[in-house]
Amino acid sequence: MISLKQDEQLVDNIREHVKKRFEASDKEFLFGADRVDIRRVKHLKFEARKRHFRFTIDEPPERGGTDEGPNPLAYFIAGAASCLMNQYAVLAIARDVPIDDLTITARGHFDRVLGGSFKEMIYDLRISGDAPRETILNLSREAERMCYAHNTLRKAGVRMVTNLFLNEKQIS
Repeated sequence: MISLKQDEQLVDNIREHVKKRFEASDKEFLFGADRVDIRRVKHLKFEARKRHFRFTIDEPPERGGTDEGPNPLAYFIAGAASCLMNQYAVLAIARDVPIDDLTITARGHFDRVLGGSFKEMIYDLRISGDAPRETILNLSREAERMCYAHNTLRKAGVRMVTNLFLNEKQIS
């Protein structure tokens, strides 16, 4: 189950964060910023740093890279999908929703023309657990409202599709 009961401080932190987001009264808290530093290592290989974490970005050989890491768009899609998935987990913890497992498969469709952009993001989000269908549907609506990446893409005109499954049965 998605639970942090063994660490009540983390649960309290999550609940406080969710509360502040929904109340929307603490203007200083509501303004966010993030930063990643990237440097070129060689050819089309880059190293990105976020705090003490490092990750490699590269292209496959057919696009001139050395295939030493995922390509930039893979990180983009993974970032958007994990942002949404994180909101599901945070809300499940904050609301004591019984979820045993949560997985997502994400696909992004885009135009490769100059000036092209993403046209569609499709998520197959699978949840297993004892939560009722309506609870999961409500959780889904809240998670999408809380997800910065989801909202940014949607507002930019990207068609956002979430195929939601509960215990292997599609519910939306």
